Amino acid sequence: MINSYRDLIVWQSANTMIKRMYTLADSIPPSERYGMIQQLKRAALSVALNIAEGKQRTTRKEYARFIDMSIGSLNEVEAILSIAVNLQFLDDDTLQDDFREISCLRKRLFALRAKLRIES
Repeated sequence: MINSYRDLIVWQSANTMIKRMYTLADSIPPSERYGMIQQLKRAALSVALNIAEGKQRTTRKEYARFIDMSIGSLNEVEAILSIAVNLQFLDDDTLQDDFREISCLRKRLFALRAKLRIES
């Protein structure tokens, strides 16, 4: 039974991703503290926070809208990591597991969104 956003696998996965993104942010040069580092952290947080906020909405349509925002933030995380690789701040080989996890979380979010739209 799902009583809280904390019971959702998508939220648990997003929460795990936050920890990893904070660790990766430490590998980005300090000169990016107010740019890429903060943006990566904000985007990762936004994925989980939108799942949590959406779960408390009164309609499934509203909930689905927050899942859309989570997907957008997840895409932002992925784009930041890709840019960090392009700028040689991070190594692509070390991020392959992260890119797979992002893809898996995106699929779960798409599935949740589809379920919410069918039921609304």
